[in-house]
Amino acid sequence: MATYRVYGSVKASAAATDWELLVETSDAVVATQLVHETEGTFWRRLTEDGHVILDRV
Repeated sequence: MATYRVYGSVKASAAATDWELLVETSDAVVATQLVHETEGTFWRRLTEDGHVILDRV
């Protein structure tokens, strides 16, 4: 089963070290919904098993 992680950054030009883990889940639907929310972050990123799926959403 895949592990999805949603990361967020408050910086407009986020470097690799600027991303903070927000959520880790095995539910792809939940992860996709959360990556499209904008509250408290400038950018969000979704990874699946360590591979970037959606970058800078």
